[in-house]
Amino acid sequence: MAILGESGSGKSTLLRLIAALEQPNSGTLLLDDERIVPPAEKLIAGHGQIKLVKQDFGLFPNVSLRENISYELRFYEDGYRNDRVDKLLKLSGLKAVSNRLPREVSGGEQQRAVIARALADEPRLLLLDEPFSHLDLLNKARLKTEVLATIREEKSGCIFVTHEVNDAFGIADKMVVIREGKTLQTGTPVEIYERPESVYTAQLTGLCNILSNTEVKVLQVGIVESESVFMIRPEWLLENPKGVLGNIKSVIFSGHFYQYEVEVKGVLLKWLSFKLFLVNDEVKLLTNKFWQIN
Repeated sequence: MAILGESGSGKSTLLRLIAALEQPNSGTLLLDDERIVPPAEKLIAGHGQIKLVKQDFGLFPNVSLRENISYELRFYEDGYRNDRVDKLLKLSGLKAVSNRLPREVSGGEQQRAVIARALADEPRLLLLDEPFSHLDLLNKARLKTEVLATIREEKSGCIFVTHEVNDAFGIADKMVVIREGKTLQTGTPVEIYERPESVYTAQLTGLCNILSNTEVKVLQVGIVESESVFMIRPEWLLENPKGVLGNIKSVIFSGHFYQYEVEVKGVLLKWLSFKLFLVNDEVKLLTNKFWQIN
């Protein structure tokens, strides 16, 4: 599960509440129908079967990655501990660098080591706080794949928080959007992306055009009599000879596609296309897909 929200929305606080590291004001937290005992009722805060991985890694700097992972199993029998560490090193792709110190490996390798350490004693729930925020695009894509494979192999539940929706796509089975500590929407990433229940959720989850009833009619998408606002994702707009004539106002090269601002009858629309157009070029746009936001 991915918890998505802007900075300050309460994502990290929520993780700390789940991990029994902060005292809730009210309510009860359950793990597999068992009550999670809050810090005020324990001598030591936390839960033995819930592991929280924070943004600052937290690895011991002067011991190897292998020893960092092994430390979590220090009370276990030697044979089991060594076998378990070997498995996690292989699973997380760290076998070749297992004897290096944290400062001698990349940020992505450090993050994988932290997750492997958190999984060492087979927790029922793994909590990740912005696990990909510090990584470049290449290492982020690689780490997402490896983390997902590791978690699924270990059959551990996982909740991670992020303010970047692309970090959730491709890894989350379910997504929760929160704002100022309140849940706005829960669903699959596809449901939330295509059918957001608020303008905030629509804008948080990707580029979008937020249009009034009158503006939607400009695009000839059908008769819409509601006073609600409507969302059209840029990729839902298609170039079509039967479309409405528009004028290109700006062009942004975004790698494998171009991002445009197109003025259609006084309405400025975001549009994505693989084709290159220039400023002031004319294009006809059509869409049969839009979403009414209640």
